[in-house]
Amino acid sequence: MTQHSQTPTGVQELFAQLESDQPTPDGDASEDGRSRRRHLNREKVIRALIDLIREGDLKPTVDKIADRAALSHRSVFRYFDDLNDLARAAFETEFRDALPLAVVEDIGVGALDDRIDRLVVAQLRTLQRTHLLGLVARSRAADIEAIEVGQRKIYGLRLEQITRHFAPELHAMPTPRAEAIASSIAVMTWLDSYDVQVRTARRSPNEIAELWKITLRALLT
Repeated sequence: MTQHSQTPTGVQELFAQLESDQPTPDGDASEDGRSRRRHLNREKVIRALIDLIREGDLKPTVDKIADRAALSHRSVFRYFDDLNDLARAAFETEFRDALPLAVVEDIGVGALDDRIDRLVVAQLRTLQRTHLLGLVARSRAADIEAIEVGQRKIYGLRLEQITRHFAPELHAMPTPRAEAIASSIAVMTWLDSYDVQVRTARRSPNEIAELWKITLRALLT
């Protein structure tokens, strides 16, 4: 088996889009210093929100965000239109940073058990990083259209990744069954299902991984 990683179709394009959406300092030399400071302070606010959510504060106040960023409370809104704008920027930043974790090595290559193992590893490490921020994003999607659109894109890429990775098994099935199984795998390994396993069923990452592997084998054989 080759040792290189393959990026699922569409992920590189989405990554490029997220990169292009990031503000970049510009202007002449006299403006460069102010632009750079503004960019750095904006990043501090974004990272402050991300860090607070990762630590378990799912609804941090503006005061907490400003204190963590070591900026004045008023300055938060110099860089963002409102809290929804800040939340959107934070979620896009976290997804962009976590995107490489979701790449499945040697997609579609190897025996079924090996492919199952690689898919589980990639999705579990991604969810372990993005779990709490993903829950907050889900709760804000109704108010922030960009988050809702982003989640649909992520789901589409996930479904495409699964379809490619398990193509030999899925192609041998009638189309309705193959589509149902691919969708079931995507949902089983999605944020909401992972949250139920972690917070409700109180399963460890190793237990979740084993549960997913057993279920994937049952679905695909």
